[in-house]
Amino acid sequence: MRRFAAVALSAGTLMAGMAAISSPAQATDVVLADSAASTAAASAPSASAAARAWKPINSYPKINAWGTYSRNSSRVTVTGKLQDTDQNGWTACVRFLFTETVGRKTYKYYSRHHIVAVRSNGTRYAYDGPGTITIRTSSSYTGHAWVQECGRSKKTGKFLYGKGKKLY
Repeated sequence: MRRFAAVALSAGTLMAGMAAISSPAQATDVVLADSAASTAAASAPSASAAARAWKPINSYPKINAWGTYSRNSSRVTVTGKLQDTDQNGWTACVRFLFTETVGRKTYKYYSRHHIVAVRSNGTRYAYDGPGTITIRTSSSYTGHAWVQECGRSKKTGKFLYGKGKKLY
């Protein structure tokens, strides 16, 4: 049911974005966006959860990421910024891992965000150049969380991950 709701929300967000950029513009006009559009509607943290700062290990000098997370007994919500400071053939990204252990089984949820640009005709592509986006994700896996910087090669499309840092 959650997946269906996420897909429906993603489709609605995409349609709203298409309507917003459907006005005539130059073919080179771009809008920076988050790669994980479905995470934009993640639930807000409860008032009782105190926000704590996060910042990954600085594995790549041209990539910066920072923000806050809130956790309660049923949900963790992460918000922050992702910044690419240079055009160097790599798109900035950050990845979160949320885990929950039930008995002897560990469940994992990965949430990866990278900077994409949207052309005036609606096509999306990995953006390489200076830019900053807002990221937001949420998970019901509240056992542990990790964050790591990563880069996506413009040439091959593969992701390269830095060292992970445990948040809690």
